[in-house]
Parts: sequence; C-alpha cells; structure tokens
Amino acid sequence: MECEGCDNPNGIPEGFVEPKASDMDKKLQEMREKCTKMGYRFVGNHAAIKICNWTRESIRGKNVCYKNKFYGIPSHRCIQMTPIMFFCNFNCLHCWRNFDYLLPREREAWDSPKQILDGCIEAQREILQGFGGNPNADKVKLKEAMDPTQVAISLSGEPTMYPHLPEFIDEILSRKMTAFLVTNGTRPDMMEKLLDHQPTNLYISFYGTNPEMYKKAAVPMIKDFWEKINQSLNMLDKFDCNTVVRLTLTKGLNFSDPKGYAEILEKSGVKFIEAKAFMAVGGSRRVLQYTDMPLFEEIKEFAEQIEKHSSYKITSEKPDSRVVLLSR
Repeated sequence: MECEGCDNPNGIPEGFVEPKASDMDKKLQEMREKCTKMGYRFVGNHAAIKICNWTRESIRGKNVCYKNKFYGIPSHRCIQMTPIMFFCNFNCLHCWRNFDYLLPREREAWDSPKQILDGCIEAQREILQGFGGNPNADKVKLKEAMDPTQVAISLSGEPTMYPHLPEFIDEILSRKMTAFLVTNGTRPDMMEKLLDHQPTNLYISFYGTNPEMYKKAAVPMIKDFWEKINQSLNMLDKFDCNTVVRLTLTKGLNFSDPKGYAEILEKSGVKFIEAKAFMAVGGSRRVLQYTDMPLFEEIKEFAEQIEKHSSYKITSEKPDSRVVLLSR
C-alpha cells in the first residue's frame, strides 16, 4: 500500500511505529484463537473463511442472499472468505467483524493463491459435512455445495492489501468459478493491476460524501484516503466486469445527503449501486445500536432520492436484507 510521504508498499503511514514482531505475533495469535471459537476457519498464515448465514439458509431451503436475487449467485455454493483476515487500513464503526484491524508489516509471509483457494474449498466442505445429519437440509443443494462455484472475497480485512490478489482472481476464474471482490477503494494502484485480472463483480464500499463523514464512519488509518478512494471510483468505467458501489448506511454517521451520493456516483460510471442498511450484528454492536439501523422503508426512500438526482433507476430490492439495487 502506497501512501503520501511513505514508500512502503504495504501502506504504512508516515509516523507509524511498527509494533515489535513478538507483540504483533502475540496479538495476531490471540485474535486467531478468539475467531476460531467464533466459527472462523483459518487457511495458512492469513486467509480465512466463515460459512455465511445465507449459505446455511439456502441449504435448509429457507432463503437466499440478495446477491442471488440481484446477480444470480447460488448462495449454497458460495465461499465467504478473505485472503487477509486481520489487516485493513479502516476500522469502520459499522463493520460486522470490527477486529481492531492492523496494518501489514513491511515483510509478511504471504501464501500463494493456489494454497489459499485449495484451503478455502477444503475448509468449506469440512464444515458443511455437518449438514449431512440435518433432516431439514436439501440433499441436492448440500451435494452441490460441496462443489462451490462462487468466491466472495469480502469476509474481513482489506483484500487489496494482499499483494497476489490479481493472481488469486485468475486462480478462481481458471476453475470456472465466479469471483466477487469487495474493496474500500484505497488502493488505486491495485485497481490498476486488476484491469488485466478482472473479477466477476467488483465492489467498492463507499461510506460518505465528504472526508468528514468518511472519518466518522470508517475511522481510516491513512491520511490520504479520500483522494485514493476518488481515484478508484474514477477508474470504474474502465472495467468490463460488473462494477458496484455499495453504500452501507448508518443513522448518525452517513445516512444523509443522497443528492451528494448521486452526484459522486454519477461521475464514476459505476454500473450498479446498492443502498444497504447497516445491520447491528457481530463486532459493530460494540459501538452502535439497533436504533442506528435504517428501516427498509427508509432505505427505499433514500434510494428514490438517489434515483431522482441521477441516471440510475431502482431495479430490484430485498426487504429482509434492507437493500435496494439501482442500475444504469
């Protein structure tokens, strides 16, 4: 990660004092043990998976993720993973994981894309085998789930900090799988590389219409975040894949100024906008309340305001996920 006043490729900001190796190793090990108890499965040195609730719901024949409705992704065959579990340059208040993220050290022992993907598939199969004795499991879906066809690179951390991300996407696509990449947009240098290694869907999570709103919601650890995010947004129209900007909206933080969102995203040329409510689950409950979650009706009204001030039109919605899709 490059940053102003810093030539470290991992993005360590000016003035940052790297923790002693022993201290950082201890913290990472403590976090790893805690997350293992929470149902995460670690793959190699820094990757991890966690079975998504929508995967479980789909296997039970109850419900599916909004990505199934919007983009045709089969929820029961989706791996929710990250190549970089505990490293991020944001500590977003609304983050479901909210792990007090760290910045990568100058030298990390990075695993290869093949090692990570093989390990994620193996871990996914191992966990889902437990559904074999569940009388409510759809046996056909369970069998299909053992052969995943989608990788959601979105579980935790900022995946563009993984230096072999382009090759990882190539590895996924070479196996006839789809790849959804979710980034905070602070690595325009990696975005440039991805032009030759495009995922199926490229998401930028966007949290405000000005730097002050962003600081309040995302708690960035780099000082030039706003410039870099806008550089990434301005690159979206160069991609041939599905490009998406996801607005995670939280009352009291960034659930305001729909006209401002519309104007910024209109300039980006992004193909889809997802207006989605913050959900008070996981680590976010340390600092936010259920009352900070916009209702679906409020999200719908917000999306209608974006529609009013842009060329985007509402094309789908999923009320139980509190999300509305707008398309060009």
